[in-house]
Amino acid sequence: MHSKKWHLLIIVMFFLLVSAACSTNESSTAPSTGNAAGAAAAKNDHKTLKIRFYDDPAGFDPATVFRIENENIVFNIFSGLTTYDSATGAIIPDLAESWQTSDNKTWTFKLRKGVQWQGGYGEFTSKDVLYTYNRNIDKKTASPYATDLANIETMEAPDDYSVKVVLKQPDGNFLHVVANYHQGQIVKKEAIEAAGAQVKFKPVGTGPYALESVDVNSEIVLVRHPQYYKGPAPIEKLIFSIIKDEATSTIALQNGEIDLIMRANKEENLDTLSKAGFKMNNVKNYANSLRIFNMTNPILADVRVRQALAYAVDFNAIAKAVNPQLQAGTSSILMDWMDGYTDKAPKYEYNPEKAKKLLAEAGYPNGFKMTQTNTSATGITDTLQLEQEYLKKVGVTLEFVLVDTPTYNKVRNDGDFMTAGRLLPAVNPDMILFSYLHPNNKSPGGLNGARYDNPVLTEKLEAARAEVDKDKRKKLYEEVQVIAMTDLPYMPTFGSNVFWPSKTNVDGVVINKLAQVDFYGVDIK
Repeated sequence: MHSKKWHLLIIVMFFLLVSAACSTNESSTAPSTGNAAGAAAAKNDHKTLKIRFYDDPAGFDPATVFRIENENIVFNIFSGLTTYDSATGAIIPDLAESWQTSDNKTWTFKLRKGVQWQGGYGEFTSKDVLYTYNRNIDKKTASPYATDLANIETMEAPDDYSVKVVLKQPDGNFLHVVANYHQGQIVKKEAIEAAGAQVKFKPVGTGPYALESVDVNSEIVLVRHPQYYKGPAPIEKLIFSIIKDEATSTIALQNGEIDLIMRANKEENLDTLSKAGFKMNNVKNYANSLRIFNMTNPILADVRVRQALAYAVDFNAIAKAVNPQLQAGTSSILMDWMDGYTDKAPKYEYNPEKAKKLLAEAGYPNGFKMTQTNTSATGITDTLQLEQEYLKKVGVTLEFVLVDTPTYNKVRNDGDFMTAGRLLPAVNPDMILFSYLHPNNKSPGGLNGARYDNPVLTEKLEAARAEVDKDKRKKLYEEVQVIAMTDLPYMPTFGSNVFWPSKTNVDGVVINKLAQVDFYGVDIK
């Protein structure tokens, strides 16, 4: 009897051990969550978030992507060697675990192992990085961001998990160039070739979400990438419903047809949703709007005229009157949270008498007629009409030229205007200063629509980019801003705020300084 009990006990213990072993094997083959987001995903695999998308989708190829709404899709599909902390804008690792440089000229990146491409394209390696950068540089790609990579002298992949880049000139901001934004977003050669002519609408990345389907007339659907290196995202599916009219999107949120509005930008709708108790997710002062003065125009070529136009308009008063939640008057080409920003640059506070005096000195005591090119999609807004009234008081007659959005973009890129507007979201101050002020970026072919060229500023700008010492680089950037705001090829107008209202049960909507949302951090209670 005693031996039978022992025999029974041994059998029971055997089955317990086998059961435990089977349990262990199942755990090891399950997808690794890696963090709280993955754990949340395991609890509920079928969450769906419905988001308002406010315009026609224009494609999701990082090499040519344009406009913030499309960039939001691309940002969640792709990854860069680095990326940005959503709350602070600080550079953090992404596909690169770490990097080294001693002179800001030679950069060595150690890549993350085991990263999987969407669509079964295998593991991400250094070859993908080289292919991406070469593709963006290639003139056949026609990427407007090719100039951001123009400083690369050589690049090589010593092995599958390291990349070495040697620059022509040192660049202390190179980590921004390889970040998860435009030219820095890594693509897969085989996926690009398989997509062929449909490459804009067949994106394949390594990010937390993959494109499932797109109907350019109704919706874009992203589905969770289960092999994302940080673990699967909490929400399985993102449905971006195309709702162009803002009032309609406001009603859709109130009726529960959507959960989140991408970019609500009308005061009355913000007020309605705020009073109704919806979450008013927002980021303030994420980008500055600038008025571009085409300096090849004989009138605007005179710096006194440009300065007079700056003194003539009270942009802060206009913002308070028309869009107090969405805008504020600004006086700088850079945002005050950016590295290198200075408040020492000249400011042009509202002073109509000084404006008149400068115009008279420039030979225009009775003013002149000025045209401003705008998109017909927004029309002649209250803001533009008030600016027109301010200019009229100093004798300047402002007339608007309205064109459709594609034409507007071409006109600005070609520099074919007297004045126009531009907003450039960025985290890298060097990107804004080089894009707008360096003569190599003159229109056409660059964002320097003013066609500005000041050799003294250019020398300081190039020296700042090359400078290893952060304090010296900051001082050079300050000097650049002083010169730029004295010459005034661009007139700062408004600092912009962005709102993404949502249901109260939507958590983690953090809008970064590029007006993007990382949906990996978003969940539904």
